Amino acid sequence: MNPTDYMGREIRPGDFVVYPWRRGSQMGLNQLNVQLVTPESISGYSNTGRPVKITNLKNVVVVERPQTTPEIV
Repeated sequence: MNPTDYMGREIRPGDFVVYPWRRGSQMGLNQLNVQLVTPESISGYSNTGRPVKITNLKNVVVVERPQTTPEIV
């Protein structure tokens, strides 16, 4: 089973998530394009193109899901 974000939604490959960062007294949010999902962590590329692995999933929130086209039968 895939891990869930702060709101309880399942995190899947292709999702865009935001996560907090802190350096000293500075704080902010970064965006991550999820590429790999394991039960313990998510990995992908940040908005600056750097590879990132997040293990503290309690602070992650899914903000955008990839568009899926409906199947035409």
